[in-house]
Amino acid sequence: MITTNVQFAGYSIGAGVDTYEKLGKICSVYGKKAVVIGGKRAMAALKPQLEEAVAKTDIEILGYEWFGGVASYENGERLCELESVKNADMLFAAGGGKAIDTCKCVARNTGKPFFTFPTIAATCASITAIAIMYYQNGVQKDVFVGERPAVHAFINLDIIAKAPDIYLWAGIGDTLAKYTEPVFCARGQELAHKDAFPLCYTKMTGEPLLKYGEKAMEDCKNDKPSFELEQVVLAITVTSGMVSYLIDANKYNSGMAHAIFYGLTNLPQIEERHYHGEVVSYGVLCMLMMDGQMELLDQIYKFMKSIKLPTKLADIEVSVDEIAPVLESAETKYDIEFGPYKITKEMMKKAVLDLEEYNKTH
Repeated sequence: MITTNVQFAGYSIGAGVDTYEKLGKICSVYGKKAVVIGGKRAMAALKPQLEEAVAKTDIEILGYEWFGGVASYENGERLCELESVKNADMLFAAGGGKAIDTCKCVARNTGKPFFTFPTIAATCASITAIAIMYYQNGVQKDVFVGERPAVHAFINLDIIAKAPDIYLWAGIGDTLAKYTEPVFCARGQELAHKDAFPLCYTKMTGEPLLKYGEKAMEDCKNDKPSFELEQVVLAITVTSGMVSYLIDANKYNSGMAHAIFYGLTNLPQIEERHYHGEVVSYGVLCMLMMDGQMELLDQIYKFMKSIKLPTKLADIEVSVDEIAPVLESAETKYDIEFGPYKITKEMMKKAVLDLEEYNKTH
């Protein structure tokens, strides 16, 4: 029998400095000295409230270190050589996915515990032990899974609401895939607890988006923390993070929506002007169309239209004439290797064309 080890990140969610009211109690167990690693804008947004909160504890911030702009092993190794990192008992990761994933690399190399302070809600990086790493030129290199996720995530809605709303928009798009892909990929399988447990949570990734997403986007545009924004941010970060971290990544974590995304990244306009979650959400509609899930397709399509996520090729600057090599590439991706049936490029093409027709009547 294989031993399974699972560790969850804790989290606090609030608005303003009160988000950090338990910071001293939660973090001081691991030491007294911390270093903040993050993006420049993220650290600038976080610093005033973090400094106010830390002043009420016995924790000392040794420095604020830029992560380097790219989540690369080279930047992780560079950070490990800084005196502030060497002398710290713990790491505070501030920013979005790339900054947080770089900090995971530092944590793995140094053995130091890390805590996350997400300043945008575009990914579930703040909760998972998964890190997506890149070459220095920005091309994706590989993925690693750390021994454990963050000890705790401090999610400050005041900071997230004031960040550009396009990050929340892209995060919603990416989380729609977490709502649909694992369920599709695991259909018909007899699942052990480790996979069945997170599969139950996929419902909680999508339903809050459909119910509260439009209002959350409006509130984010107005820099306003709200109940609706909280529910959507939790779906993107915490719930989606639990699904990603726990479920078998080689079988159920991604599917046709991501395969189409990776195929589309061969087109320069996608790489230059469109976001991961934005394009993945288009792939979700293609998958639902191919699989004949018309009731769910209608529901998600209507929601995506309401917040202007892409529902047709023109929305992502792609023509029908460009899709043949895209789908040839998509057919080779590991994302579609596991599922209830074999997916071919012909099936994906039919779904793309059927979705184009669907857009004309809805």
